[in-house]
Amino acid sequence: MLPLGHLAFAYLWYALYAASSTHRLPARLALLPLAFGSQFPDLIDKPLAYIGVLTYGRSLAHSLFTFALCSLALWWITTRLRGRWSAETLAERLRIVTPAAFAIGYASHLLGDTYRFLLAGDLWAARFLVYPLFPVPESPSDDIAPWVRLFEIYQEMGTHPQISLIVLAVIVFVGLRVRQYLASSPR
Repeated sequence: MLPLGHLAFAYLWYALYAASSTHRLPARLALLPLAFGSQFPDLIDKPLAYIGVLTYGRSLAHSLFTFALCSLALWWITTRLRGRWSAETLAERLRIVTPAAFAIGYASHLLGDTYRFLLAGDLWAARFLVYPLFPVPESPSDDIAPWVRLFEIYQEMGTHPQISLIVLAVIVFVGLRVRQYLASSPR
């Protein structure tokens, strides 16, 4: 998946989570850690593979072990910060939504990168999920700077492989906002 596809996929998962857990519209403050979480594995692995620290652009941060470590660390930090601000402050509201939003974004990234392999039953292709237990392949595309590849791909947005997913996420986002506006407007 490409960055906008990961972002759209994460938003749809978070909208489902918000609807099933709080029965409220996804919090605006949650969109920042959600977006960061949806890009986090690539922000770590792709540059490290390009400069030669990692041999593959899906390894260290694409591992379920790193996902668990980062998610637990963020949850622990935000738990430690509890009570430092009043409930109405921006910092406290952000502290509350960040761990779940980041974890959902991160998990959706991993699912977005592996769902085709998992549906096909090709567990070996998804072995980067348990890095470093299994070796990962070397990728010749990691020799090209990640920002160069993205620039080339996004020049033709109409050919984006996840365009339907992005459009669906935009429709859900706008639809939820319109629904909220109609529900709050006086009749």
